[in-house]
Amino acid sequence: MRSTAILCALAALPLMAARLDAQDPASAEGGLRTGPATVAPHWSRYKYPETIPEGASYHIVERGDTMWDLAGRYLGNNFLWPQIWDLNRYVSDAHWIYPGDPLLMPKVSLITDQAGMEEEFPPDEGLPGPEGDAATALYPVTEETTMQCAHYVVTDEEDESLRVIGGEEGAAKHAYADRDILYLGKGSNAGVKPGDVFTTHHRAYSVKHPVRGRTIGRKVETTGWLRVLLVEENTATAVVEQACADIHAGDYLKPFEKPNVPLVLRRPPPDRLTPPTGKAQGYVVDIADDSMVAGAGQLVSIDLGSESGIAPGNMLTVYRIVYPSVPTTRNVLGELAVLTVRDRTATAKVMYSRDAIMNGDQVELR
Repeated sequence: MRSTAILCALAALPLMAARLDAQDPASAEGGLRTGPATVAPHWSRYKYPETIPEGASYHIVERGDTMWDLAGRYLGNNFLWPQIWDLNRYVSDAHWIYPGDPLLMPKVSLITDQAGMEEEFPPDEGLPGPEGDAATALYPVTEETTMQCAHYVVTDEEDESLRVIGGEEGAAKHAYADRDILYLGKGSNAGVKPGDVFTTHHRAYSVKHPVRGRTIGRKVETTGWLRVLLVEENTATAVVEQACADIHAGDYLKPFEKPNVPLVLRRPPPDRLTPPTGKAQGYVVDIADDSMVAGAGQLVSIDLGSESGIAPGNMLTVYRIVYPSVPTTRNVLGELAVLTVRDRTATAKVMYSRDAIMNGDQVELR
């Protein structure tokens, strides 16, 4: 009797497998699907694509999804989230995706299959990345603190209504650092709650294009972040958890967002023999800390953003035409890795430089 039951169960397995194989991929709940497909109408802030091309892998966003989590689920590495964003350019802000939105999924097997294998170049060629780690194909472009403390250039106004009004020590102290106690200008009347974490920001100066002369936007410096300890109706008390620079009264607050550090593929940096790609081109328009020149490890702003197809993790060649009237060939100065992106600007890190990089130097997407 028992053997008969086992034989029946084994006989049923092919039928069950056939049903699973025959299942319409578009009807699968919460999994990766394959086009062609029509996207169901739904509310979204974005103008999402209404159809999915044949053979394309995609995911329909569900409540609670993030690109970070989807990269871990489908690509095997959370740090590959910029590749998802790069393939879905209708999403203008990677932190906000909406239920029902379709997200095309990239194929990263060629990269992930090579991760951990030896590269074609030796570890002593001045390559960017962790020292002595030349055997890793993918590496993070920076650490989280640098991402969180990075400056940026905005073209639109930000909400500056929640501000630091002073510190616990009163007029005796004007600049605040780690563990200092600060008072905020709003409380429960503005929805502030104990435990809330905010980044602090300083409105700096207008950024003018070094070549065209027009105003691009306003530079904003991130001065740190703090955690709310006590809330009253019209004020709140907070402690500075991390100061990126001096925090002052008047700095405005934004809700803390955990940075997603992009991973990039390790490869030799560009040099004078590297041919132009013909891809998006722009300029270095600002350098962190008001510096005149930038070198390896420093942050810069460029006049390319999501509208130009730029995404976190993109690599750019920095170059200068020494005699533009001729013009001479490119004098390649170094390489940038894009950290954060806005509509028309981006913040990038100098990964490699063979000479000083200045405002007005040109950049090209690799």
